[in-house]
Amino acid sequence: MAGLYLHIPFCRKACHYCNFHFSTDLSYVERMVNAICDEIELTADYLQVDTLETIYFGGGTPSVLSPNQLNRILSKVHNHYTITNNVEVTFEANPEDLTLEYCKELKSVGINRLSVGLQSFIADDLSFMNRSHDLNQARTALQHVRLANIDQLCTDLMFGLINSNMNQWQNNLSELVKYEPDHISCYNLTIEEQTAFHKWNRQGKIKILEETLQFDQFIQAHEFLTGQGYDHYEISNFSLPGCRSRHNSAYWDHAKYLGVGPGAHSFDGTTRSWNPSNNQKYLRSIEEGTLTKEQEVLSDQNLYNETIMLCLRQAKGIKVSEVSTTFDNRIMQHFKLQADKLIMQGLLIDDDTHYRLGIDNWYLADHISEQLFYT
Repeated sequence: MAGLYLHIPFCRKACHYCNFHFSTDLSYVERMVNAICDEIELTADYLQVDTLETIYFGGGTPSVLSPNQLNRILSKVHNHYTITNNVEVTFEANPEDLTLEYCKELKSVGINRLSVGLQSFIADDLSFMNRSHDLNQARTALQHVRLANIDQLCTDLMFGLINSNMNQWQNNLSELVKYEPDHISCYNLTIEEQTAFHKWNRQGKIKILEETLQFDQFIQAHEFLTGQGYDHYEISNFSLPGCRSRHNSAYWDHAKYLGVGPGAHSFDGTTRSWNPSNNQKYLRSIEEGTLTKEQEVLSDQNLYNETIMLCLRQAKGIKVSEVSTTFDNRIMQHFKLQADKLIMQGLLIDDDTHYRLGIDNWYLADHISEQLFYT
């Protein structure tokens, strides 16, 4: 399985929590679309496969693109790859962009999975985060996606918000499920460097929510959404049956993928490479035909550690046989020794074929992964 990620590096506003690569200068969107189309052509041989099973438009805010610009990018993809009949084409969008007409146009060009960035149904939250939509736009957008008959509606909510409480988080979850989204991502607010929240936190203007309350909200989402029929298949992700994100699941399973656009990462099985996270530098390199990527060749140790980290984020956990057949005896012996210790401590569950985390320990996935790492 191979996937294609397309990074659209534009947003209308800078959210106070976000450190992704983007620009609020929309004057050169057309120039960027041309460059992305050119990069698709320049990198068509990277994956050493000619078939794509997933295509993902992320950002930034892909919904700043016009249907014509989006269609041009997809046409270029189709010119250079065979696309499977059941291809998953995901498109991230902000609510304010999702008019009914735009949703219908997205469907007509091949988008079958629309991911709507809601974050919250509480007006004060949206204002505090500096989101570019309001509550009415959020609710209307969800209705438009359904009216346009796009196959899957996917949504994002954020918990652990500053000054939030259990009742507010439950109200968010309860309102969201009224729209019966096929997929829900619940992300914990993290204070990232080079963001407004990071600056305000250092200045003492805001205070991060207590970790115990963050954990309680995580458990609350698990209990409520699984009770509504959702499968909690990855730490931050819930889906109705058959609606898991195939693209993101491929990341977690270490499948190959190509990233196109400024700041986008690629992985060919052994090497990770990435484009410059600078729009003007990226544009110049593409227009000169000399795209410069940085890269690192991953050692067996790197690949093992990544495998542990990515697998423990998933409900299925680590498939023991894959570790034993992929890595040498030295790494395997270390893995078995450390895993046995964690099992004895009740931090890891042995399901014969897999080692996985229980829900109470899932929140500690990074910490537990580190104890399995080979260093």
